[in-house]
Amino acid sequence: MEGLHGFLNRLQATASAIRESGIREAVVLHHDEADGLTSAALAKLALSRLGLKTRLICLDKLYPEVVEDIETGRPRVVAYVDLGSGHIDWLIKANSARNLILVLDHHDTSSIHDPSLYNLNPELYGFSGEKDASSATVAYFFCKEVDPGLTSYAHLATIGSLELPGETRGLNLIAVNDAKDQGLVRDSGKGDLKIEAKDMTLTRTRASSLLNILGSVGYYRNGPEMGIEACTTGFSKQTMDVAKVLEEERKQANRKMLSTITKDGLSKRKNLQWFHAHDNYKGMGAKVVGSFCSYLRYQRVVNPVKYLIGMMNVPPEIPGWGILPSSMVKVSGRAPQILTNLIEKGTKPPLSKILPESCLKVGGFGDGHSVAASGVFPMGKEEMFLEEIDRLAV
Repeated sequence: MEGLHGFLNRLQATASAIRESGIREAVVLHHDEADGLTSAALAKLALSRLGLKTRLICLDKLYPEVVEDIETGRPRVVAYVDLGSGHIDWLIKANSARNLILVLDHHDTSSIHDPSLYNLNPELYGFSGEKDASSATVAYFFCKEVDPGLTSYAHLATIGSLELPGETRGLNLIAVNDAKDQGLVRDSGKGDLKIEAKDMTLTRTRASSLLNILGSVGYYRNGPEMGIEACTTGFSKQTMDVAKVLEEERKQANRKMLSTITKDGLSKRKNLQWFHAHDNYKGMGAKVVGSFCSYLRYQRVVNPVKYLIGMMNVPPEIPGWGILPSSMVKVSGRAPQILTNLIEKGTKPPLSKILPESCLKVGGFGDGHSVAASGVFPMGKEEMFLEEIDRLAV
């Protein structure tokens, strides 16, 4: 069952299942950048409208310890938002409390069936998660199904979908048109959209940038909560001021990292080029190393046919949840442009395959898209990880 009709039918079945379950509590685990924050805000709106008291936990990666803890105890709706798609088997295995598991995501997934699972990934219905639908768009469609009145938040889907490159298409285009029809956004005349929603008047690009900064740079400083509140009540002066301070922090850390790489070059293996930021981004969420890799892939210092790998140290704290057993290393992979073409042609393996497999080999895990993926593994396993991913990257 593919296509828009199948996707809409599954949304309807999911909303009905939640209504009929009698469950009155939900936990939303979500990613820490603009798509993750906008989709979390939308998921909370939908679940609240269904009468559920909702708790939010922001994660850079979907740690098994968090999944196992959240999925035990009394039954709840556990929503995985902008994460979870790559680990459907974990989610089902950990579900000892017989929770209703909801996945609102667009990353590569697997078609696993379980009566407790509602995987609303559009890739299962013939859409591309890399081109047709962001997680915010998936969450927006869920909102629209729960209560058509929630289409007044269509502009949030347009902010979340900005992370997908190229022309707006598929489900993202439907959301943009909904937002335009309601006067929530308009074309700015400069290739951008101007948001003109209640308490939110700024360009889509600026809104996305502010949410990325709050969620990732401000991860340990209440940034995700501030970003989600801004999604529904607008960007207050206090939120804008905090974002500006965090933005300057990130700029300084990025300048320092770029200066080191320009001076010393990237470390190289047969199929890889890599760097380790160590504590350069201390105090910031681990998403920042991925954002830096996305910028770096266009720079002259990068070999256009080798996989680009960046690493940074990550403390064990998870705000709003607790402390992991040990500190970890976050790894982000990006494909420069020529390598991207080779991956799309099938002559080089996708990062969504080789990076998670390499993390798994050294006691970690990962997920992502074909040309952009990330993972974590225990500190001290960097060399083993690099050896494995270089071996697989042929």
